[in-house]
This record gives sequence, C-alpha cells and structure tokens, in this order.
Amino acid sequence: MRRDDDFGTTLRTLRHRLTPGEAGVRASLPAVRRVPGLRRDEPAGIAGVSEEYLKRLEQGRRRPSPDVVDALARALRLTVAEHDRLRMLAGFAAAPEPAGLVHREVTGPARRMLDRLTEVAVCVCDATWTVLAANALWHTDVCTVPESGRGRNVVWRAFTETGPSVFEAPERLDGFRATVVAELRAAAHRYPADTELSSMIGDLRARSPEFALLWDAPPSRTGPADRLRVPSPEHGDLYLDLDVLTLNPGDLRVVVYTARA
Repeated sequence: MRRDDDFGTTLRTLRHRLTPGEAGVRASLPAVRRVPGLRRDEPAGIAGVSEEYLKRLEQGRRRPSPDVVDALARALRLTVAEHDRLRMLAGFAAAPEPAGLVHREVTGPARRMLDRLTEVAVCVCDATWTVLAANALWHTDVCTVPESGRGRNVVWRAFTETGPSVFEAPERLDGFRATVVAELRAAAHRYPADTELSSMIGDLRARSPEFALLWDAPPSRTGPADRLRVPSPEHGDLYLDLDVLTLNPGDLRVVVYTARA
C-alpha cells in the first residue's frame, strides 16, 4: 500500500470518528447520515479547503502540504500523537512544539474520560479554562456555550456575564473567581507567547473592575467553588458538586459535576 493511501485511509477514519458537536460545527443537511462522523464538507470548511480537495486526499490522488495537514489536524481535534502520525503518513516530520503557547488539544486520556463517564456531566478545559469538549450531560444539564469565541471561556463568563449566580453562596463565587484568576496568572507565566491569552487578560482588565482588582492583588486562593445550583428546565434546580482533575501532558482540566444522592 502506498504512503498516500495510508494517509487517505487514516484521514477518512479520523473524520468518521468525530461528530459535528465534538468538532464544534453545525451539522450539515440532510440530518440522517449513512455513515457516522463528519461529512467531508464539515472538516473541509474548518480547515479552509474544498470538499473535492479533501475527497482527493482521502482517495490518495493528491499530496497535501504541511499547512494543510496541520489545518486538518486542528479541524479533526487530533491529539499531538495523532497529529504527528498524520504528518508522518503525509511524508513530513512531526510538527514542532510551539514555544510558549497554550495546549488546546484534547488528549487521548481526556477523550477516554469523556467517552466513559457517561452518567455524570464532564467538560474538558485548557489551561485558560476554555471549554474544548464536553459530554452530552454537560450540555443538557450544566451549561450552553457558543461554538467558538470567548463565550467558551469559563473565566471570561465569570467576570463579564450578568444575572443570577449559579453558586449557592456569595463566598463560593468569590472563591471560584480568586482560584481561576490565580490559575490564569500561572498560565500566563507558562505560556508567555500566547497572544490570545494575553489579549483576553487585557480585555478582562478593561471590562471588569473585579478581575483587575484580583489580578493586581497578591496571589491568593480561597478555595474552589465546589457546590452549584444549576436551573434545569426538566428537573428544576440541580445541586451539583464540582471537582477538577488536572491532566498532564496537555495541561488540561477535566471538570466533573456530580449530584448527591
């Protein structure tokens, strides 16, 4: 089998395993799909290539450039190892590790947690607390976030959104804000070259006096907000415990919400 055939087969397999929701795109019509996963037009649109070009890649009739491979890897939410393997199959060396940039890829262990923890609500965030992926219960019972933009960032929403708090007591909200600001400050030190992170911090300082005050104050953690009251149209108020796991490599946060018996 030729290398291009291996690349095409692998690319097609990776496309079939991902749903529109996991890829962060609106599903294209028709709604009923003959095969699982994404249609060609969906990852092609994210990667900035034509559907016909992606078809030729999968059939082994075109050789991609490194930039196209990298764009497809981002569109298909590949892990670092999967991205490197796709580059190898296309005849290129592994992608260089970006210096000082936030890791925004869902790793294999994090993906397995999402797949296996089906009875509790779970989301995966990067080091800046931007939601990268979540399971079905998280979407239905905990939170609705836009497909892209800063509305997916937990810290941004905590300091810019108005309305009733989901935390049971004011001190729990204060503790949550102090904790995530401390983690955002630490992330800024670990990833100094990440322009989106720097830009978001600057915009938060400008928009939220509370954020600016915490950012300029000496670092302190008053404890995470571990108890939430989430309104549910189906169940009324849900009282949820919040626990956070940190996964390395990847510098990810797996946030688990569980209801007490």
